[in-house]
Amino acid sequence: MPLARRHGGIDLVLIGAGDPGAMVTHTAECRDAGLKFAADPSQQLARILGDEQVRALVDGAEYLFGNEYEEALIERKSGWTSAEILARVGVRITTLGPVGARVEQAGQRPVTVPAVPDAKPADPTGSGDAFRSGFLAGVAWGLSPERCAQVGNLMAVHALETTGPQEYNCKSGPLADRLAAAYGDDAAAEVAPHLPA
Repeated sequence: MPLARRHGGIDLVLIGAGDPGAMVTHTAECRDAGLKFAADPSQQLARILGDEQVRALVDGAEYLFGNEYEEALIERKSGWTSAEILARVGVRITTLGPVGARVEQAGQRPVTVPAVPDAKPADPTGSGDAFRSGFLAGVAWGLSPERCAQVGNLMAVHALETTGPQEYNCKSGPLADRLAAAYGDDAAAEVAPHLPA
């Protein structure tokens, strides 16, 4: 990939919802170049993507994102069971709305990370994207998948509590305080040094 060569390599490519043909092409380019990728087909699952396209987007993903509805669509359209999908991806992350998020890896027990408590919903627009940005920030910081889901939930609640998809304002001190209140002091201590980034 020319972009990867120009920038000295790429750690992870997020293949998000867009033109289905482009999604499949970008996924194939990642495989050919040996680049790790995260698959987030979201709304394209129900609207456009065919069965072969779904299999092409999921197979080999380092991270597979979706909500419960999308999780079921991936299984139905791919023809693969949940266990078969887990054998084909590194980590499967399923957002569960007000319940939080579930993180699954082959051969390990699923971990459900509860949502940040006491949320004051204003507008759900952008909360899924905010979750993924928080989760992938945690990945970049070298955190465990469970801790990444906690950061994802923290970012999602900020989007949820704000009208508009990107109007929320994140400051490291209040973020660390809210993380500690939701997940404990150890979680805040591990994440806080990264928050100014």
